[in-house]
Amino acid sequence: MIEAICWDVGGVFSARPVDAVARIAQQHSLVPDDVFAAVFGPYHTDGDHVWHRLERGELSLADAWVEVGQAVAELGIGLSLADFFKQFRTDEADRQVVADTALELHAQGIAMAVVTNNVAEFSGGDGPGWHSIVPMEIMDVVVDSSAVGMRKPGAAIYRHVLSELGVAAPRAVFVDDMAANVEAAQNIGMHGIVVGPDPTPAMNELKALVRSLG
Repeated sequence: MIEAICWDVGGVFSARPVDAVARIAQQHSLVPDDVFAAVFGPYHTDGDHVWHRLERGELSLADAWVEVGQAVAELGIGLSLADFFKQFRTDEADRQVVADTALELHAQGIAMAVVTNNVAEFSGGDGPGWHSIVPMEIMDVVVDSSAVGMRKPGAAIYRHVLSELGVAAPRAVFVDDMAANVEAAQNIGMHGIVVGPDPTPAMNELKALVRSLG
C-alpha cells in the first residue's frame, strides 16, 4: 500500500530545466549537455559544484551566478541570470494534470510531500516563487534543499523526508523529472516515477502504481 507521494517541483509542476537548457544551447549552436554541465554541474551526484552548493544554501544566488557565468562564458556565450530564467517561462506541456493528480490521490488519504532542490531566493512562501505553482494546501511535509542543507540525489534527503512523514520507504513514491534522482530514491527502497516532457503518462503510471499496491 502506498502511504505517501514525494514530489519534485521544477520539471514536474513547472517546466523542465533540461528543456530550458536545450533551448539556450540551440540558440547558440552548442551541445545541450555542455551547457547543462556549465550551469548545474554533474546532476547525477551531490558534490562541490557551485550550483550544488547554492542548492544546499551554502551561498547566495548572486555569488553563485558569478561562477556560473564564467563557466558559461568559457563556452563562448554570455548568459545573464535574467535571460537564463526567462527560458523557464516557456513550457509546451499542460501541467495542470500534475496538480489534479496530486489532489486526487490526496483525497484518497495518501500523504503528500515536496522534495525540491531549490535556491533559497526562489522559495517565496509568502509571495512569488515555487510555492505558487504547487497545491501547498495538501502538502504534509516540505523539504527544501536550501533550508535543510541536503540535496538530491544524496540519500540523506530521501531518508529525511521519509522520517518527517513517518513512512517506510517501500510505502512511498518519489516523482521527479531527473532519472538520477528517481534512481537514488529507488536505491533506498522507494518506488519511483520519472516525468517526461509530457507529464500525463507519468501521472497515469503513478495512479496505476497506487491502484496496484492498494
